[in-house]
Amino acid sequence: MHRKILLIVSVIAAAITMLFASATVMAADSEVKIMANGRRIDFTHSPVVYSNVTMVEVRPFASALGCKVDWTNNTDSVKIKKDDTVVVLKIGYDIMTVSDTEYEEEPDFVSLPVAPLLVDDTTFVPLRTVAETLGVAVSWDEENQTINLGKESYSGKESYSGGESGHTFYFQNQADWQLPNYGSGYCWVTSYAMVISDVTGKTVTPDDVAEVNIERSGNGSYCNHWDIIDKFNVKFIPALSESSAYYGGRDPNSGGTKVKCDDEESAVNALKEAIDRNPAGVLVRYADYPHTMVAVGYEGDTIYFNEPMQTSRNYETESSKEYVPFEETCVGKRGINIEDITFIQALAVD
Repeated sequence: MHRKILLIVSVIAAAITMLFASATVMAADSEVKIMANGRRIDFTHSPVVYSNVTMVEVRPFASALGCKVDWTNNTDSVKIKKDDTVVVLKIGYDIMTVSDTEYEEEPDFVSLPVAPLLVDDTTFVPLRTVAETLGVAVSWDEENQTINLGKESYSGKESYSGGESGHTFYFQNQADWQLPNYGSGYCWVTSYAMVISDVTGKTVTPDDVAEVNIERSGNGSYCNHWDIIDKFNVKFIPALSESSAYYGGRDPNSGGTKVKCDDEESAVNALKEAIDRNPAGVLVRYADYPHTMVAVGYEGDTIYFNEPMQTSRNYETESSKEYVPFEETCVGKRGINIEDITFIQALAVD
């Protein structure tokens, strides 16, 4: 009986909602970003605000959370399934059903702050209530005007330390980032995130850097170097002293320092000098096999690198995030020599 009364009330509320919807729906602030597990959701239709509730296009929203989405025409309802939880929302109804498929119990009824809307033939659902019902955390990052789904704001997120070096260490194919093509091509992005984190003392992730590239050119892996340093308040500095025997000038496109080295000894010495001058680590670019990694330390004539591309190590565990000598990097394993450096990038707080 209570359920029937609840549904009757819901129908009446739905009628009122649909009557006034067109007059009160407003576009959300274009500067507000919505991130799912650290990656920005690309909506075909921008989020809207209705009665102070953020409403989002259901399919890209649910898909970004790893959900399956089905639409039923004859009932104007959408079903969202995540793991063993199924929620069903109906256009104009401010109550959704929630079922646990594992136990096959009768559905629960959850009140919505706003009923799902149909705007330009697109279904919008209340972001927070649906996300939290699916077990996804929702947080607001005021500084970056960002709604984070699944993780707290990245400004307070854990950094990974690379063995005894203590440097921030990310693998480009960590599941955390959900980078396209399993992170393929994102070595430069990931290397920037490592060095910027250690230079500034603030956590910067591969997704944060990729977002700058996306905003600039639409390609997350194509590094827009000057936009990146502007975004994170750092600057390029010479990786080597201009009086160094290994200094080969500056590369205007990348801000990097060209290296003069003809053999392994000169390359090692140049890298040791660069690390001494820049203890936060330096980005080392190898163009013969287009790849970037971070030189973080040395012992004798052995240079150690935080290698963003997974090689023989299991990136799922913290203990795997350890620096490796050149021979264990993907560059070294492909027969490239340490002296085949294109340039070194060094950063400092602006």
